[in-house]
Amino acid sequence: MGNSTPFVTLLRQEWFRFTRLWKQTIFPPIVTTVLFILIFGFSLGDRIREIHGLSYILFIIPGLAAMGAMMNAHTNCSFALYMSRFDQSIDNMLAAPLRSIELVTAFLWGGIARGMLVGLVTLAVSLLLLKQPPYHLGWTLFFLITQTVFFGCWGIVGALRAKTWDNLATAQNFIITPLIYLGGVFYSVDLLPGIWRTISSFNPLLYMIDGTRYGVLGVHDLSLLTSAGLSAGMALLMFALCVILFQKGYRLVR
Repeated sequence: MGNSTPFVTLLRQEWFRFTRLWKQTIFPPIVTTVLFILIFGFSLGDRIREIHGLSYILFIIPGLAAMGAMMNAHTNCSFALYMSRFDQSIDNMLAAPLRSIELVTAFLWGGIARGMLVGLVTLAVSLLLLKQPPYHLGWTLFFLITQTVFFGCWGIVGALRAKTWDNLATAQNFIITPLIYLGGVFYSVDLLPGIWRTISSFNPLLYMIDGTRYGVLGVHDLSLLTSAGLSAGMALLMFALCVILFQKGYRLVR
């Protein structure tokens, strides 16, 4: 990638952007996930029958970890890029000897790192409390990485299109959050009636969450290969879209 110094500097900047404020960026999402576990797992767990032979509290943990990884990857990338556009520091990055793919990778790196930290810490704490080791670490990492890449890129696209700070919150509140909640975080798609299961099959997040559940618990509702292929394909397409938008200079400068 030619002169790597500017690229490495930008990577370090995106890392320090959220790690120096870890009490605001890492700690709260983990606390929120623990509250979900307490509310849905312990309060409702005794009233819901086992799913795939697993207790309800154990069943929802992979989905909650995936949800934390997705939302934090999106938030980090959208905030970082929009802030760079807002304070016009993006001008300095565009003037540096960096290619479009390097700029996208640097912004994306922050989202991946933050999302993975939240997701993995959530899994580690939850599974440790329940004394349950992960079923397949490789598949778990694969799906968490593809999720954070996809949502990080989604955040980059959203930051380019946003005209105000409210636009960033609108996408997460009215599009991403409903898709996640309807993606099988709190239920198995096998429990849905036929028509609703068909409708759910068009939600790509369902495949990402189902794949994560397989990696953590060894159970899944959908084809593992389909879930893996769809997750990887969508992540690559979104990354390519971000690179193209940067190459064209799409709304990089306010």
